[in-house]
Amino acid sequence: MPGKDPTPSGKRQLVEAVATVTLAACALFPANGLALADVQEHATTTVAGRAAAAPAQTQYDRIATQTLNDIVNGKFTAATARFDATMRELLSPDALAEAWETYQDKFGRYQSHGDPKDVTFGEFTVVNVPLRMEREPGEFRVTFHKDGSIAGLLFLETGVPLSVVGSARGLFR
Repeated sequence: MPGKDPTPSGKRQLVEAVATVTLAACALFPANGLALADVQEHATTTVAGRAAAAPAQTQYDRIATQTLNDIVNGKFTAATARFDATMRELLSPDALAEAWETYQDKFGRYQSHGDPKDVTFGEFTVVNVPLRMEREPGEFRVTFHKDGSIAGLLFLETGVPLSVVGSARGLFR
């Protein structure tokens, strides 16, 4: 945020906000109409002339996909292994298991997932992975620090704009 000094205290509050948003997203609060046009523009990836080619996976894509696979396979301790200290404190393996169960209660059982897509915001990288669920599609969203540790993890409805996470974190605006 302009004019703000990124102190360790401020960073801790930021990470705590991510965990709070994670838990709120697990409860599937609606986020209608909160998208900002410039955030949506940055969130759109266009590769001219290469529509048929699969995008190259980044280190964040691989970690997000592995984390999703661990969750799907009930390996919640493994899924939380890359959480930063605050995420480990606020979202235990048991809480993650409960959130996943709640998500599947609403969307149906996990069927498969699509290709991850990355968006960079300042010092964070956000990876969105489309989910094919039994009853309706969803989205798995993971926010990473530059070192590859996980700063946030969300189970969402499709189409939830990144600005919702950004505004709650006070980071992207």
